[in-house]
Amino acid sequence: MAQLCQHQEELERLNVKVLIVSFGTLPAAQTWLQETCSPFELLLDPERRVYEAYRLERSVFRSWNLRTLWRYVKLLAAGRQWRGIQGDSTQLGADFIVDTKGVLRLAYYSYDPTDRPPIDHLLATLSDLKGTRNERNV
Repeated sequence: MAQLCQHQEELERLNVKVLIVSFGTLPAAQTWLQETCSPFELLLDPERRVYEAYRLERSVFRSWNLRTLWRYVKLLAAGRQWRGIQGDSTQLGADFIVDTKGVLRLAYYSYDPTDRPPIDHLLATLSDLKGTRNERNV
């Protein structure tokens, strides 16, 4: 999420609307948004209807692998506060790009909680949709 925050001006230039979907509680989601500097809109989906519609997986083994544990160690070492496990720690995430007509243009299903698509890949896809990729020199 921090990477998207760093590219907020470019997202605005591309007229992109970022929507974060979470199954957590409002207080937990608001805290997470503050920690990640996220200025984006939030949709709470406690019944996980969106998660089911997009077929997001759950996995204990992939959620708590060594890469994920190492990520938490690094965050704690950097001063991030541990608030304990919030909700279902086995729920895996994803990133999607849906165009203005509702057509799914990109689906990136995270293998584990640390797995996110490279920001350059997301921005290139968005630029292609807007026909501005040549302006970005990507």
